[in-house]
Amino acid sequence: MAVQVAKKLIQIAKGTEKVASDGQKYRYLGKQWGKITRTGKTGQMARKAIGAELTQSSLRPKSVSARKKVKKSAAWFKTKVGESVKGMKTKSVLKPGRVYTYGYDAKMKKTLPYWDRFPLIVVLDVYSDGFLGLNFHYVSPIEREKFLRKILKFASQKGDPEKFTDKAYFNISWDAVQNIPGAKKMIHKYLYGHVRTSLLEAPPNEWENIIYLPYQKFVGASAKSVWGR
Repeated sequence: MAVQVAKKLIQIAKGTEKVASDGQKYRYLGKQWGKITRTGKTGQMARKAIGAELTQSSLRPKSVSARKKVKKSAAWFKTKVGESVKGMKTKSVLKPGRVYTYGYDAKMKKTLPYWDRFPLIVVLDVYSDGFLGLNFHYVSPIEREKFLRKILKFASQKGDPEKFTDKAYFNISWDAVQNIPGAKKMIHKYLYGHVRTSLLEAPPNEWENIIYLPYQKFVGASAKSVWGR
């Protein structure tokens, strides 16, 4: 086991820098990950769990293309949000199992400890006054990817998500996902009367890309503190 771990570490270039799920930036020093201070120097060593996370993400094949995914999805979102703000898309019929993003103004914002202005959700159920969904923004990007991997087994189409057609959807319910790590933080009900933009649907072949976008806008707390709760 020790030999296997050592071989994996050798594959990571010394000086590699990555941001962990705790929101801190770390640098690989050869055997350990060190936290990068404000001055750019390496300070405290990463905790064992964080170190393992950084090592795993550095070796994951898809991590190489993560930046490309961010750029691609950022361009998609900019275009779509631009259409929404200009009122070019005035209606959107919500369907359970689809992924949507929109601007929102919480009804109970005066009493809520924090809330997200721009949710990114998988709709679970639709009501006369609103809808229930899982907002990816309440967990870190790394946890979003893990969650997506878990629920892809509920997708109506199988294989590479980038090849999904517009007919793809998640055949899921709260009972089916409530025990997946992060689900209880992500579940929220939204009211139609407090949606402030068009409801924009993310195409199924963009599901893997859109979750990387850092456009969450929490009111009452920072994203890092929300993810750490």
